[in-house]
Amino acid sequence: MSEYKRIDVLKYVQEGLKNGTLVPRKAEKFARISARRGIEGEKVISWSVDSDGNEVKEKVATVEKDENGKLGMVATKLNENLEVVVDNNGHINEWIIDDATFTKKYESDSNGTDVYKPKGGVQTFVQINEDITIFQWGEEMTIAKGGYINITNLDDVYAISKRDFEDTYKFVDEEAKAKKLS
Repeated sequence: MSEYKRIDVLKYVQEGLKNGTLVPRKAEKFARISARRGIEGEKVISWSVDSDGNEVKEKVATVEKDENGKLGMVATKLNENLEVVVDNNGHINEWIIDDATFTKKYESDSNGTDVYKPKGGVQTFVQINEDITIFQWGEEMTIAKGGYINITNLDDVYAISKRDFEDTYKFVDEEAKAKKLS
């Protein structure tokens, strides 16, 4: 297992953009999720894999009330058949998202009462070229080389593993290039 480099994510992104090691790309979220209101104190472990396919505990988070007294949502990734995504190591792909962020990023989908679709449109990402550890949303998070950092809003920067990115987003700059060539 490789060593994860602890970084200040904003400084890391600013330096990477300046020296050209991080290249911005445009992508749009397409994946559906199921979501439910969490139970105060409930623990949720988010799992991923490293570049060799070994399981990585990305973070352990606890459902808490936000500044408005609302409990966070426990989100679970769904595949195209609206089935819960389970990785090769048997882990369900789930995480906690605070109520305000959830409301901003998701809306109800007509396919089911607990199924939600993304809203918000095109976002900007950079792909990381090393294993990193960041402090995000009050929790420590590890992201393996090949993962991405969302830099759309520098006040709301977040990281996502390569696997989760590929299950969740599609590049729109690639589509634009393909349309120009045809």
